[in-house]
Amino acid sequence: MARLRTLGIWTAAIALVGAIAYGEFVEDWRIQRSDQSARFAMRVGAGASIADYNRLQAAMTEKYGARTETSLHVDTGITEVRLDGKLLETHPELKKISDVSGIFVFGPDDNVTMRFPFEVGADFVRATSSQGIHDDLKSHFKRAPPIWFEFKDSDWTIDRCVSRPSDLGLGAIGKMLFLRGGTYCVVTWKGKQPGTMLIIVSVADGDPWMRPFTRRLCREITEVALKNFDPLAADSPRYAACILADRPSYVSARKSLAISAYSVGPNNRLARMD
Repeated sequence: MARLRTLGIWTAAIALVGAIAYGEFVEDWRIQRSDQSARFAMRVGAGASIADYNRLQAAMTEKYGARTETSLHVDTGITEVRLDGKLLETHPELKKISDVSGIFVFGPDDNVTMRFPFEVGADFVRATSSQGIHDDLKSHFKRAPPIWFEFKDSDWTIDRCVSRPSDLGLGAIGKMLFLRGGTYCVVTWKGKQPGTMLIIVSVADGDPWMRPFTRRLCREITEVALKNFDPLAADSPRYAACILADRPSYVSARKSLAISAYSVGPNNRLARMD
């Protein structure tokens, strides 16, 4: 009887620890919940990784010598390695997510109050502006409510774009989780109800294990990024979005991206919008 009682206590203890771990690392139950909600549409762009190409080029030079020529043929996606004109190796292009573009909207379909269009690079800061993105988004997202795209280029800006370190500011934990950098930009809506939103695009080699933990991870990534902004400043972000490409090899918004949106309160405190 005593042995059964002990077994029952251990079983209950293990179940309790499991429930706490699930709530902490999967549901992220300690974060506040926002009474606001945001809807979104987004897509990904794909291309060869410049960092991967540079690493391959350095490796081939080390392997075959300084006269080695490594060249990527854009039309075929094949990288060729030659020495004195002789073909030594070929490497097929491994496409990865190069950028994410889309829009976050606030308010009901018949009264959208704020719009945050964006186009943010996944691995390095790209030259970006509000010009021309509107028409591109409208033509691509044909299933989204038309009112989402009832704005002009002059109604918004995108700026303050910054590259993030490979660990996304999480230090040893970021390296252990195979994070590999990203960028963020601030989008400012200038309509009747103005607002600012921090859009963070991050990349991780997290397939297939990371997806259940992205809520908690996105909160950490966003909190670290917000440390770069003075919460008392008038132009500090009042909303934030974490777009985490934890499965970048799929090159698909639906399959590759985990998305969390937040309202940003006093002292840059986050409240998740479900």
